Amino acid sequence: MSLFPVIVVFGLSFPPIFFELILSLVVFWLVRKILMPTGIYDFVWHPALFNTALYCCLFWLIGRLFV
Repeated sequence: MSLFPVIVVFGLSFPPIFFELILSLVVFWLVRKILMPTGIYDFVWHPALFNTALYCCLFWLIGRLFV
């Protein structure tokens, strides 16, 4: 969790972790677009679990960058 204050956009308040989630989702989509043509998913046992683990790792990495 970051130490940034609550961010208010058009009267709606968002915690800082919300923007970290959105940024990690964008990075996840980019990494997934890169990995799909390489054929890495042919070697993965369960693609949904791989995607979940990849997103969690990216979220952790982005969360560490903001702290």
